[in-house]
Amino acid sequence: MKILRLASRGKPLDCIASVVLYKNPQAMIQNVVRSFLDTSLNVKLYIIDNSPTPLHQSILEGAPVFYHYAGQNFGYGKAHNWCLSRCEPSRYYLILNPDVIMSKGVLEELIEYMDTHPDVGMISPRVLNEDQTLQCLNKRNPVLLDLFLRRFYSGVGLKYFKKRLDHYEMKDHGYDRICEVPFMTGAFMFCRTTVLKKVGGFDSRIFMYFEDADLSRKIQAMGYKTLYYPFVHITHLWQRASQKRIKMTMVFILSGLKYFQKWGWKLY
Repeated sequence: MKILRLASRGKPLDCIASVVLYKNPQAMIQNVVRSFLDTSLNVKLYIIDNSPTPLHQSILEGAPVFYHYAGQNFGYGKAHNWCLSRCEPSRYYLILNPDVIMSKGVLEELIEYMDTHPDVGMISPRVLNEDQTLQCLNKRNPVLLDLFLRRFYSGVGLKYFKKRLDHYEMKDHGYDRICEVPFMTGAFMFCRTTVLKKVGGFDSRIFMYFEDADLSRKIQAMGYKTLYYPFVHITHLWQRASQKRIKMTMVFILSGLKYFQKWGWKLY
């Protein structure tokens, strides 16, 4: 099934979300679809599938979603951009990972907050692990030393860098109050659609990783805030693929090079 460019009819939708798939388990896909659509808001969900083979339509169980099989792996950002350039008008646009389960009422509360704070371009809620412990995904802008320590350095000596890494993850600021975040998590990026389109969506030159750091900075450069909002939460079934496979580590490094070439190199 291909997504078609849809004509605008009446007022814009409250929210459109796009999810990019790549070999994701059936249960994971069904969970993200159900949790996003469990709302009284006027919403639509788009699924862009970068997998080697198309998704069996029975997995969607007749859910009201638009499914597009790409036929190749476009990369994360480019696939979301494909949808952003074709979907019908909406007030808000959600960039959503397939490994996320949304709690009831998340969209409603985020929209209410954004409606009353026009200076906010993007917002993200509290993110929890499957066991409901906190994921510290708020980050300051990346520098080479922090990335190296997080990705490649382990063992007893890591404790000596704990204060530095805690600062990078904004633990010094805490996760219990609203705050501006320089580097927002790509798992759930709730954006004002007009702002997302003004900045051109993701940088399509970045295949995967760092596209969220880049988008955060582009939105801030337009004069909008990127905020953490802790009063609603999602569950993120984090997989950390770049740390598990050599291939994904190489993708991470190449994307990092493109990011730093664009925004400037900073060692520490």
